[in-house]
Amino acid sequence: MSKLTLIAQQGYSEEILSAIQGFQGVEIRDLFQQTVSNEWVADYFNELKPLTSQTELAKIEDQLKQIDEAIRFIEHHGSSKEKGLHLKRRQATLQVLEGTFDETNFLAELTNIQNLEKDFFRIEAKRLALQEEENLLQKWQSLDFVPKNYSLRSIEIFLGSSDSEVWSQFECQVKTQQIYYEAIYSDDQRVHFVMLYLREKKEPVQELIQQFSIDRFHYDLPILPKEKLTEIQKALFELIDEQKLLVRLIGQKKIMIEKLELAEEVLLAKKNRWLIYHRFIKNERVFLLQGWVETETFEALKIFIGELVGQENFYLEFEAPTKTEISEEVPTKLKNNRFVRPFELLTEMYSLPKYHEVDPTPWFMPFYFVFFGMMVADAGYGALMLVATTIALRAVLPRGTERFMHFFQILAVPTILWGLIYNSFFGFSLSYQPLLSTSDDVISILILSIIFGVIQIFMGLGLAARENIKAKNYLGAISDGFAWQGIMVGAIIGGLGKMFMNSHSLFMLGGILAGFSALMIMITPMIQAKSKIQGLASGAYKLYGITGYIGDLVSYTRLMALGISGGSIAAAFNMLVSYMPPVARFSVGILLMVLLHGLNIFLSLLSAYVHGARLQYVEFFGKFYEGGGRAFRPLKTEEKYVNIKQEK
Repeated sequence: MSKLTLIAQQGYSEEILSAIQGFQGVEIRDLFQQTVSNEWVADYFNELKPLTSQTELAKIEDQLKQIDEAIRFIEHHGSSKEKGLHLKRRQATLQVLEGTFDETNFLAELTNIQNLEKDFFRIEAKRLALQEEENLLQKWQSLDFVPKNYSLRSIEIFLGSSDSEVWSQFECQVKTQQIYYEAIYSDDQRVHFVMLYLREKKEPVQELIQQFSIDRFHYDLPILPKEKLTEIQKALFELIDEQKLLVRLIGQKKIMIEKLELAEEVLLAKKNRWLIYHRFIKNERVFLLQGWVETETFEALKIFIGELVGQENFYLEFEAPTKTEISEEVPTKLKNNRFVRPFELLTEMYSLPKYHEVDPTPWFMPFYFVFFGMMVADAGYGALMLVATTIALRAVLPRGTERFMHFFQILAVPTILWGLIYNSFFGFSLSYQPLLSTSDDVISILILSIIFGVIQIFMGLGLAARENIKAKNYLGAISDGFAWQGIMVGAIIGGLGKMFMNSHSLFMLGGILAGFSALMIMITPMIQAKSKIQGLASGAYKLYGITGYIGDLVSYTRLMALGISGGSIAAAFNMLVSYMPPVARFSVGILLMVLLHGLNIFLSLLSAYVHGARLQYVEFFGKFYEGGGRAFRPLKTEEKYVNIKQEK
C-alpha cells in the first residue's frame, strides 16, 4: 500500500470523487482524525471544519425510500396482466451507469407513480368507508319509515341493537312495560330493533337500555335505509370501475421497475460519496484528499483521473507508509492468483493478517483443497457440484455469491478425485478396484489422515520460524518453530526405526534429535528472559504444550471419519430403495433417492466446509498466525443490482 495525496481546485471535486469511486481502488483517509500523520492539517487548515453532508444524505435517503415504496406499490397493486421485469444483474462502469441516469425524467416518473398511489389509496379509503356503511345499513333495510319524519311531541322513537343472549330477557321486560317494538334484523350475535314509547315512559326505558347494554343507532338521513343502500351500492360500483382503471394504469408502470432500480443504484453510489465528505478538505478554492492505494495501481489511477479532468488540473503523489501508519492505520488487501483468491473468504472469516504479516491463504489452500475432497469423497456429488457451479457462473452474480460459486467449483475437483479413489458415485461402487476401500482400508485411511496433519503442522511451524526471522527474533524462530519441528522429525525417525525397520540406531537418533529439540525449547526462554528461573518456567510450560500437538494430530482423524460416514450413508440410502418392489422403486423410489441424496449432499458439504475450516483455524493458524489486520475498504458502490467494473 502507498499513501496517496491529491490536490485540485474545488470545482473538480465531484468529478474526481466519481472517478475514484469508479476506479474502486482508493480508501479515503479521514484527515480530521487525531493522528501523527494528520498534524499538518491543524497547521495549515486550523480554522477549517469537516464538511457536513446531512442535508444531501437526508435528500438521497428520502429518494431511496420513495423508490422502494414505489416499486412495492407497483408490484402489489398493479394489474397482474402487465409483466414487470426487475433489473437484470449486469456489469457496467460507474461512468456508463451514471451517464444513463436522467434525474429529471426519474423525478417526473416517480411523481407520476406517487400521484397514482395517492389516487389509489384515496379511492380505497372511500370504498372501505362505503362498504362499512353498506354493511351497517343492510341490517336496517327492512325499516319502512324515516325516523326524523315522525318526530312527535308525545312519542319517542328508538333504534338500537342488543346482544342475542340477552334479547329474550329484554323483550320480556319491554312487553311488561307495554311498549311497542319490532325486530328489524337478527343474527347469531346481535338483534336490531325499533321501539316506540310515550315520552312519559322515557325514564323506565332508559333504565332498560342501561341494564341490558343496548347500543343506540342514530339514523338522521331523510330517506329510507334501503334507498340509501341503493345509492351506496351505485357509488361502490362506480368506485370499483374507477379502481380497475387505476389498477391498469399502475400495471402499465411495471415497465418502470428497471429504471427505478437503476436510479436506486446510482443514488446509492452518490450516497457512498457523501458518506466520506467529512474525511477530506474542501473550501471555496482547494480540494485535498488522502487515501490508501495499491502501489502498482497508482499510475493507472493517475492516468485515468488525468483523462477525465486533465493532468494540469490536479496534483497527485504517493509515498510509502511510515512505521506508525503501518502499526496503526494501513489496511490489508489480500492478493492471490485466481485459484487461491476464492479461499480468501476463509481467511476473512477468521481475521485478516496485519500489514506485514504473512497471508495464510496460499499456504492452507492446498490442504483445504485435499481435506474437503477427502471428507465428501463422492465422484457423483463432486460432478453435480461442478455442473451446478459452472452453470451458475455463466450468469452475472453478486460479488459474494460469485466468489462462493468459484470456491465450490474448485472444491468439486478434489471431491471427484477422492470419490474415484474410494470408488463412490452417489453411494454406488463402479466396476473397478478402489485405491482405498472405505470398508477394508480404514486403518490406511486413518494413517493417511494423520500424515496429512503432520505435514500441515510441520509447515505451520516452519511459517512461525519464518515470521520470527523476518522480525529478527532468531531465538523465537528456534523455540516457536525449528525446535518443535525437530521434536516431530525425531519422533518420526524413532517411530520408523522402532516399529517398521527394527533399527536401534535410528530409534536412538530420533530420540536424541527430539531430546535436543525439547532442550532448546526449555533453554531459549532462559536466554531471552532477565530472570533465568522465570525463563526456565516459561520454557517448561511451552514444552508442556506437546500434549496439545497430540490432540491436534487426533483432530485430523475427522478426515477419515467424515469421508467414510458420508459414503456409508449414501450406500445405505441406495440399499433402502433397492429393497422396494420394481414399481415403487421407479416411481416413489426415484423421488426418495433425490430427497435422501439431496440431504446427504447438503450435510456432507456443510460438514466438510465447517470441519475443514476448523482444522485450518485451530490446528494450523494456531502455530504461526495472529491476524488482526484491518480490511481495505475502497470507495465503491453498493452493487445492489449492477456489478461495477473497475474503471481503467
